[in-house]
Amino acid sequence: MQLIAELKRRKVFRVAAAYAVAAWALAQVADLVLENTAAPPWVMQVILLVLALGFPLAVLLAWAFEVTPEGVKRTGSLERGVRAPAMAAPDYLLVGLMIAVIVVAGVQFAQMADAGHAGAAVRDTPVPAEAGPMVEIPTAPDPAPAGGSADDRISIAVLAFENMSPDPDNAYFAEGISEEILNVLASIDALRVASRTSSFSLSGRETPIPEIAARLDVGHVLEGSVRKAGDRVRITAQLIDASNDAHLWSDVYDRELDDIFAVQEEIAQSISEALTGRLGLRAVSVEAPTDDLVAYELFLRGRRTFYQRGTTLDEAIADLSAAVERDPDFGDAWAVLAAAYYVAPGYPSNSGQEELLARAREANDRALALVPDHPLAVAVDGQLMSVTDANWVDGLARTGQAAALASNDSTPRLWYALDLLYAGYVHRAREAAYETWRTDPLVGINNGILATTLIATGDLEAARVYADLGAENGWEHALPLIAAEEFAAGRIEAAADLMTRYLAALDAEPEQVAGVARLMRDVASRAESTSMTAIRLPVGGFSTPEVTFYAATGQSDAFLTVIAETVRENALRHHPWLRSVWQPSQRAIRESPVFFDVAREIGLVELWETRGYPPGCRPVGGDEARRLDCSEFPG
Repeated sequence: MQLIAELKRRKVFRVAAAYAVAAWALAQVADLVLENTAAPPWVMQVILLVLALGFPLAVLLAWAFEVTPEGVKRTGSLERGVRAPAMAAPDYLLVGLMIAVIVVAGVQFAQMADAGHAGAAVRDTPVPAEAGPMVEIPTAPDPAPAGGSADDRISIAVLAFENMSPDPDNAYFAEGISEEILNVLASIDALRVASRTSSFSLSGRETPIPEIAARLDVGHVLEGSVRKAGDRVRITAQLIDASNDAHLWSDVYDRELDDIFAVQEEIAQSISEALTGRLGLRAVSVEAPTDDLVAYELFLRGRRTFYQRGTTLDEAIADLSAAVERDPDFGDAWAVLAAAYYVAPGYPSNSGQEELLARAREANDRALALVPDHPLAVAVDGQLMSVTDANWVDGLARTGQAAALASNDSTPRLWYALDLLYAGYVHRAREAAYETWRTDPLVGINNGILATTLIATGDLEAARVYADLGAENGWEHALPLIAAEEFAAGRIEAAADLMTRYLAALDAEPEQVAGVARLMRDVASRAESTSMTAIRLPVGGFSTPEVTFYAATGQSDAFLTVIAETVRENALRHHPWLRSVWQPSQRAIRESPVFFDVAREIGLVELWETRGYPPGCRPVGGDEARRLDCSEFPG
C-alpha cells in the first residue's frame, strides 16, 4: 500500500492516464492525416513506435520530478504515516477518458480481428515460392456477401451507364464515360473498385443491385445514364448502398461536351464526399488526356471495340489510329492501339502478322514515351520482348512489372500468368491466374486460363469447373486440354464430348465435328489413320486444329512435327501451344529433344538457364539430343 500511496502522491497514475489519452488521440489524427496525404506505411509505424517508447519515459519522469511554483524539482519520498492526497476531479476525468480509450481501442481491435477471420474465409495467402505449398483454389466461385470483402477498403462497382442518346451507336460513349469515372475512383487508395469487364458484364440486365454487389463482392454500386445530342451531354448518376438498396447520392449534369472531364471529376468528387464517413475527405482531380474531343470520342469507341475482340479488331485499330493522328500526344490512345496491334494476329485481320507486330512496337514506343508507367503499354513491351525478340529473360520481368502496376484492366496480370505457364513455372502461373480471376471473375478467358493452370498442377476437378465457366462466357479453349486428360485416362467418350463442345463453339460444321469425334475413337481403338487432312476445321485463333487434336489424343510426335515446322517458318510468333506442353498427359512432348530445340529457338532455354528450369525438370543428354527430364514435374 505504501507503493500505491507513493505513486498517487507523485501523480504517476495521472501522468500515465493523460499520456495514454493524448497518445491515442494523436495516433488517430496522424492516421487520418497520413492516409489523406498518401504517406508510406512506415511513417505511421515510426509514430506509433515513438509514442510507445515515450510512455515509460513519461512515467519515469513523473516519478522523479514534480512541478512546483518554484519550478521543476526532484520529488522527495513520502514520510511514513503521511497519507497521500486524495484524487481530485481532474484525476477522475483522466481515468474516465482512459477507460473510454481502452474500450474504443478494444472495439477497433475486435473489428480488425473479425475482418481478418472473414478475409481468411474468402482469400488465400499467396505463396511466392515455386515449389512451396499451393493456395487453395475453390471448386466454385463463392464471393463474399456485399460489403464483406477481406479487403478492408470501402468497395464499389461502376456499371456501364445506359445510353439514352437518340443514336443507339452512341453506346460506346456512355460506356466510355463510365470507364473514365471508374478509373478516377480507382485512383483513391481507400476505395476498392471492381474491375471494368466484370462490372460491365452485369450492366443492362434486370439483376437486383444487391445480387450484383454480391457477385462482384462490393458494398456500393454506381449506375447512371448518358444522353448525348450534338455538343451537349446529360449525365445522371446515382450511388447505391448495396446492403439496403438505399440511394446515398444522385445528381444530373447538363453540360457542353467540352466540359466532359469536369463532369467526370465532379461525379467522382461527389461520390468521395458521399462516402466521407468511411473514406475521409478526398480531393479528386481529373487531368484531360487530350484537348481534342473528336480524338477522345474515337478513343472511347476504339477502346470499347478492342475490349470486345472478335471480328472487330480492325475497326478498333482504325478508330485508335484516327485518334492519335488527330492528337499525336494522346498517350492512352497509343497504349490501347499498341495492344490492339499486338493481339490482332490471334484474330481475323486484314493485315499480316509481321506488319501488325511491327506496328505494335512503333505504337507502344510512342505510348511509353508519353506515359511511361501505363500498365497496358508496359505489358505490351514485355510481350514484344518475349514473343518477337525471343528475349524471355527481360520480357517475363517486364510483364511481371506491368502486372504489379495498379490497374482495373486485368490484361497485364493475365499475360503474366500466361507467360509463367508457357515457361513451365506452373505453380506461380496458377497463383497469378488466381489473382487475375479474383480481380475480374466474370471474364471468360480469366476462368479458362485459371482452369489451364489447374490442369498443369494436377487439379482436374477444379479445372473442369473453371473451364465450364470460361466456355459459358465465350472462352472455350480450356476444353481440349481437359479432353487430353480424359483421353489419357481412357475416358474416350468424355474426351470426344469435350472436343465436340469445343468445335461447335468455333462454328464448325456438324459433319466436321462428328468427324473429329470419330477420329478420336479411332485413335483409341487404332482402327484407322488419324490424319486430319480430310477434315477442314475453322481456325480458333489460339492454335491450329491439328495441334489441338494431336494434343487431345496424346500424339506427341504429330504435335511436335506441326510446331517445329511452324516455328522454323517463323509463322507462329504467339505461343498458345505451350499451354498443352505442361499438362500431366503431355510428358512425352516436354521430354522430347524436338521440344527442347524449339524451346531454344524461341528463347525459353535461355530463360531457364537464367532463372531456373521448371520445377521437377532438368536438362539431360548431349548437345545433339538435349532434352528435359521431367520425372518429378508436379502435374
